[in-house]
Amino acid sequence: MPSRMTSRIAPIAAAALALVLCCAAVGALEDAKLFDTFAGGLDGWRNSDDQMYNGKATLSGEALKLESEARRYGLSKILGGGSLALGDEPIVLQYDVKFSKGHGCSGGYLKFLSHDPKFKPEALNDKSDYSVMFGPDKCGDAGKVHLILRYKDRNTGEYEEKHLKNPPRIPTADGDTHVFTAVLLPDNTYKVLIDDVVEQEGSLFEDFEPSFLPPKEIDDPTDSKPADWVDEPKIPDPDAKKPDDWDEDAPAKIPDASATMPSDWDESMPTEVTDPEAVLPEDWDEDEDGEWEPPTVANPDCKKVSGCGKWTPPLVDNPDYKGKWMRPFIDNPAYKGPWSPKQIPNPDYYDDQEPLKSVAPIGAVSVEIWTMDGGIIFDNVLVSTDERQSKEVIATYWKPKSEEEKAMAAKQTAESNKHQHLAFWRSMLEKVDPILIDNAPEGVVDIWMAVKEFLLRNIIFLYAAVGLVPTGTVITLFVLCVKRSERSASDEAARKKKTDEPTADDSSDEEEEEEEGIEEIEEEEEEEPKVTKRRGRRA
Repeated sequence: MPSRMTSRIAPIAAAALALVLCCAAVGALEDAKLFDTFAGGLDGWRNSDDQMYNGKATLSGEALKLESEARRYGLSKILGGGSLALGDEPIVLQYDVKFSKGHGCSGGYLKFLSHDPKFKPEALNDKSDYSVMFGPDKCGDAGKVHLILRYKDRNTGEYEEKHLKNPPRIPTADGDTHVFTAVLLPDNTYKVLIDDVVEQEGSLFEDFEPSFLPPKEIDDPTDSKPADWVDEPKIPDPDAKKPDDWDEDAPAKIPDASATMPSDWDESMPTEVTDPEAVLPEDWDEDEDGEWEPPTVANPDCKKVSGCGKWTPPLVDNPDYKGKWMRPFIDNPAYKGPWSPKQIPNPDYYDDQEPLKSVAPIGAVSVEIWTMDGGIIFDNVLVSTDERQSKEVIATYWKPKSEEEKAMAAKQTAESNKHQHLAFWRSMLEKVDPILIDNAPEGVVDIWMAVKEFLLRNIIFLYAAVGLVPTGTVITLFVLCVKRSERSASDEAARKKKTDEPTADDSSDEEEEEEEGIEEIEEEEEEEPKVTKRRGRRA
């Protein structure tokens, strides 16, 4: 009873713990500038009224979804609690995105709009200023993760886009949910994470182009290359002479002297003949057009032999060909190297050690993309100043979802492999059907059909059968071979006895008898002198 009670309580306790953790995470995220799981719908998100946006975002399973392909979408949401300035504290921008129908040619980035007290989400358009643009984008290539900062130049007052150089590639082609995180730190460093893994990090001054800082020196606009400046490192050798045996007129190709005309080549046969199907055009006027001559076509009889018409040997490379002679190049003694204008101090140079403060504060988040892929899903949008909140969102919301998707993908792969295996074995087993139908009794065929379907429904028995068949076959063949060998030996012995043919045993007996006979003869030969002596004494 206690074990049964425990088994019932455990799932409830686990669910309660998950709920507590979820609520704790939500509570800890209350001070985020924006955190939207879309559990409450599209609260605060508005589609733009601009006519250029012919796609309308919808809510799908507590997520924001761009359902249709070949559409332009524009919607946004204003940050709660005012704007967020950059440069004073860490800035964390994070969200999930899933290309559920594949990622071929679409943006999946977010624009973090510059703060404007007069901004209305319904007035969003493609000219709305943004401070940061971040996220995946792809069309025709491997795709990349944008990280673009709009920086205000101190001299001109104009905003200029600073792009992350060599941005990381994107994993969105698998159709799973991926979480993208950008962290901008007050020490002028940055991090780009994909699925909670740092894919790129470094310095704002080194990894963005154009650079946040203007160069200290620039080319002197008044400087010009001297007229006598020599920037050619090589020149033709003035002392070189063409060799006497250099023949510039020798052809590159010559007739092959070793070639012979094929025996079936017919030089008497013309290569072209009059087209037998040609007819005089109805509008042909011999007075104006002259005498009509039918066009010619390739002689079809030439295809029946190696060729026809006058034979000429094929051309081969001329071993004596050298081409036009040119003087070899040597080092130029007057060479001074590449010229470049002298450097002068940049009058527009300034030193900005806090470039993030020249990026406008963030006031809203927008989805402003043109897409050729349908089924793009955004979720768990976070704008924060605390990296720990990023980790909480990943652990609470993205990781369980990702693990579920991976488990589902593994299950689908296993099912696909299972179906492939079943299709293979069904095709193999069905090859037996016509053999049994043509040769076996009807009852055997029915049994076979039932066994076949049973094996296909219970794949483990099929593999067991496949494993036992070759094993049983080997054992059977071994036993048959041993029995056949014993039977052959027995039959051979019986045959020899029946025909009085010497056997191996008989041969060995005869050899033993011969050896005994030889020994007896040798003994007799040794004893003969003794017998002779005895006879001598008797005489």
